Amino acid sequence: MELYVEPNAFYRGSMATRAKRSRGEIETLPSGSLRVRVYAGIDPVTRKRHHLTEIIPPGPRAAKEAEKARTRLLSQVDQQRNPRSRATVNQMLDRHLEMLGVEETTLDS
Repeated sequence: MELYVEPNAFYRGSMATRAKRSRGEIETLPSGSLRVRVYAGIDPVTRKRHHLTEIIPPGPRAAKEAEKARTRLLSQVDQQRNPRSRATVNQMLDRHLEMLGVEETTLDS
């Protein structure tokens, strides 16, 4: 007597029906606009959480446009094309000069 077991028969329970957790959020603002926000990691300069944000103006197609924006921002994060820091050029130069370790006279010239 042979016993036949269907492939993936053991995974028919909760794993097959589990909903995927969505990434990013779409909020409705008091003005009726939609704010799309996606987590983009930790800012290496400030050590704070970094989010990409986009505001979609209110209108009949606002929900569809917000979903497109969320998809676009997630794609940027996945491809690592987003800015990794919100630091300004001046802040980055100040940090670089602190780490440089040269004398004051060199910095003055």
